[in-house]
Amino acid sequence: MKYLLDTDIVSLAVRNNLSTIENLKSHEDDEIFVSSITYAELMYGLEKKGSMKLADEVNIVLGKLLVKDFDMNAAECYSKIRYSLEKEGIPLDNMDVLIAATAMSIDAILITHNTKHFLKVKGLKVEDWS
Repeated sequence: MKYLLDTDIVSLAVRNNLSTIENLKSHEDDEIFVSSITYAELMYGLEKKGSMKLADEVNIVLGKLLVKDFDMNAAECYSKIRYSLEKEGIPLDNMDVLIAATAMSIDAILITHNTKHFLKVKGLKVEDWS
């Protein structure tokens, strides 16, 4: 199976959330990714906090994951998702749409604590490991 971790799940892993850590361990034989969008959000958070200790902890978690670049397939998924949501008048943060598109482009299950947001995206498989 393929799993794409949302930014909030990576943050929970960094903070050693027991459920998140147990789920990650139980899926260690699967492909687990973060999107380059999530990577950017994490790097922004580290820049803002300015904590070397936190940067080390984030890098330890990221070192165990694959990073999936936002590519042309993800861009095509993004356009379809965003158009569909706008047509139906459903608001969703653009960063969330980019992350959802990345998951859909590689046929991955999105792992997030923000299931309420992401379940608005038709066809997106979502789980909460928190």
